[in-house]
Amino acid sequence: MRRRVTLTGSDGAELAEVVDDEVSVLEGRRVASRFREVEVELREGGESLLPALLERLHSAGAFPGDGLAKHLRALGPAAQEAPELTATALPEAPTAADVLRQAFSSAVAQILRHDIGVRTGEDPESIHQARVATRRLRSHLRTFKPLVQEEWANRLRDELGWLAERLGAVRDAQVLLERLRAEAARLPQADARPAADLLRRLGDSVEPARKELLAGMASQRYVDLLESLVEAVSRPALTEEASLPATDVLPALVRKPWRRLRDAVRALGPEPPDGELHRIRILAKRARYAAEAAAPVVGKEAARFADAAADLQTVLGEHQDSAVAQDWLRKNAGSGRRAFVAGELHAQEVERAALSRSRWPAAWKRLNRAKLRTWLKPA
Repeated sequence: MRRRVTLTGSDGAELAEVVDDEVSVLEGRRVASRFREVEVELREGGESLLPALLERLHSAGAFPGDGLAKHLRALGPAAQEAPELTATALPEAPTAADVLRQAFSSAVAQILRHDIGVRTGEDPESIHQARVATRRLRSHLRTFKPLVQEEWANRLRDELGWLAERLGAVRDAQVLLERLRAEAARLPQADARPAADLLRRLGDSVEPARKELLAGMASQRYVDLLESLVEAVSRPALTEEASLPATDVLPALVRKPWRRLRDAVRALGPEPPDGELHRIRILAKRARYAAEAAAPVVGKEAARFADAAADLQTVLGEHQDSAVAQDWLRKNAGSGRRAFVAGELHAQEVERAALSRSRWPAAWKRLNRAKLRTWLKPA
């Protein structure tokens, strides 16, 4: 649990911030130990406060820390042990299993790296990166299905989906709030108050989603998932086909998500609905993840393809964010002045969606040109 207290001067200027952390160390669901740490961060002009502030803390029972980082104190002797998850270089002639383990390792490390950021909520990017990693892993389990044992892969995909759903609920609300705040800032000053009321309604939806996410991360289910992810790197349940050379096995598997994307684009009408463009974005993402996983064996060609797929994903992601924003504004416009402001914001979103629609065909052409000449046959 983290508490923040801001200290200001008589003129309202911020002089210092006191951060009070209570840390609980869990073993499964059992609290093994607890400790409390108070940090003082001085702002410009706050040096004069420090002696009196330290005296107050000392009199309340605080004592100087030893400089040990919180995570090291929490882990204790375990902090000196070798990490369970380590990056390994591919051998000269890697098998499909070697490539798959490396792809798993990268995504799992990303989830673990951002665990603390998700818990503290200090940086929204942590939630974004953890969510991306869960999606990447689920995509790998789908793309490389013939290389993994079905029951094991399905169970892991389901558990990753459970985590991704909770991360997504928070992340989607944060993205929408940030987006509409930026647009509201461009409205006339007379619309500032009703815009703030509208955004407050959206902001109120973030905290319940975050509480559900944190409750999930405090559960045994989450602990079991982390253990399963570490095991997926060290001891994945693979099929015999995974022991074959990567260059023999991966081409056909990487080709499939590309073909699904290509066929879906070909099937689009002249003015595809929002839902179909969203599906193209998902397929582009899967093709990108497959190429990134294969890049260690394919080289720069796969990296260029993945970059082009990411560009298409970005353009269509902007379109999807606009579609979501328009839907939310229609449902939460209310009445009176707030409805008028919602209409202004909606008009901005319509323009942004139209711009994305005009840009995505060019992004698709760039991706089609960047396709892997060796593995992804000409369309």
